[in-house]
Amino acid sequence: MPLTLTQLRKTVAEMDAPELQGLIEELFKANVTNKRLLTALLEGDSSDLLAKLDSELLKAFRDEGRMPTMKVGGAKKALAAYLKVASPIQALDAELRYVEAGIRCLNAYGDWPENNYSSMEKVFESALKRARTLDADAVPHKRLAALVKDGDGFGYGFSDQLQWLYDEFMEELEED
Repeated sequence: MPLTLTQLRKTVAEMDAPELQGLIEELFKANVTNKRLLTALLEGDSSDLLAKLDSELLKAFRDEGRMPTMKVGGAKKALAAYLKVASPIQALDAELRYVEAGIRCLNAYGDWPENNYSSMEKVFESALKRARTLDADAVPHKRLAALVKDGDGFGYGFSDQLQWLYDEFMEELEED
């Protein structure tokens, strides 16, 4: 059974520096995801995580050439990994990249499975929640409006949901 976070903290607190160093080295060697995360956390370089996100977005939502996979699992994992180390403005940009890539794919290839719509809606909602925490002049208003416009006319209430989320966001901004 895996450790709980509390158990992990207790165990790590009892380790000396060489033991901690060895543990971190083992985690680094374990897989490429750990390498990317540790590089971002320790070196402040999240470019590899962003490149992985872009690669996964291209696979899932390719809008030219070969058909896209439309399987969003890899893109969602890459987005989650990047969000762990990104600044709020970088995180907002990454979330918007995800939704924009999906909408470009929809515009190129048409309708797709309902779960992809809900995935994009959730990421857009998260992006708007994050945007609320930024200074008003840091919010990419034109980009948000273009995203909603480009997503118009698609099924399962997707367009309506994007518009509703955006309208709610704008109303909250006006109230502040």
